[in-house]
Amino acid sequence: MKPVPFQIEKVYPPRGPLQQYRLVQSAAFNCFRCGQSKKSKLTTIYGDDWSRRLCNGCYGRLLSIYEVKGGRTPDDERTDALAAVLLGLVSKDEIIQAERLLRASENRAELLSPEAIRFIATSEHVSKHLASQPGLEWSPAVIGLCKSVELEAARLLLRPLAVQLAEANLAVDRADKDYGRVAAFCTDPTRRPPELGAIVHFLRTLANSKKRRQQSLLLQGFLKLVSNWPGSHWLLDESGLASFLNVLTTDYRNPAAHTTELGQADYARCRNLVLGADGGLWKLLVSTVRHRR
Repeated sequence: MKPVPFQIEKVYPPRGPLQQYRLVQSAAFNCFRCGQSKKSKLTTIYGDDWSRRLCNGCYGRLLSIYEVKGGRTPDDERTDALAAVLLGLVSKDEIIQAERLLRASENRAELLSPEAIRFIATSEHVSKHLASQPGLEWSPAVIGLCKSVELEAARLLLRPLAVQLAEANLAVDRADKDYGRVAAFCTDPTRRPPELGAIVHFLRTLANSKKRRQQSLLLQGFLKLVSNWPGSHWLLDESGLASFLNVLTTDYRNPAAHTTELGQADYARCRNLVLGADGGLWKLLVSTVRHRR
């Protein structure tokens, strides 16, 4: 919709749904995102709708999202960048309060790492503010949920596996196309843990290749590790953890890290997948509980 009351001096290149203009004269408006009253020549509209104008602060926050999503960096780097954007959307005090609310409303949260709790609580806090504007970009909130799963998968599966295989020679496993990244992490646990997609390939190979199970020190080490966990059948079943991580990666993490715009409904579905009554994150916790002698 064209701005009938305004005379435009300059049109800037669009950034996703963000379009910035410089007006000939300053004009007052209320930022539709934060609600603050502003007056400026420089104005930004969202989704080609002049009733949805943004102040410079809100423009900068949204712009950082679209710059990450439109970039050419690897997916894991985009995910980390969007996770940083998410944490930057709230103050330290807001994060602390959000974590308290999460622990009070979900007893199972006490079993999670502090880092995972921080990402979930922040996603939930941000989602409540976004709910009044469901058309806004929800990718950082979705990424926060995905990041919590990534952190817990590393803590509960990959780091114990690295300890299990600390003395093993994984040179052959590191060269494998399907689980080389997992083997590389087990060789050097100080490096970045493999992304969720790499864990999916590892689990699917474990489930489907009898020959590699017999030959691979990595796969044998994982089977020995999970033999101490009574609920580990969900980890080993291809329709269990591998399926959960694949859906999370394909339907939510990857779209959130690219140019696809995610909305409120996407966040709700992702939240149910991860944190619902039958959520995959809770199943991961239950499946990695050690046998008590």
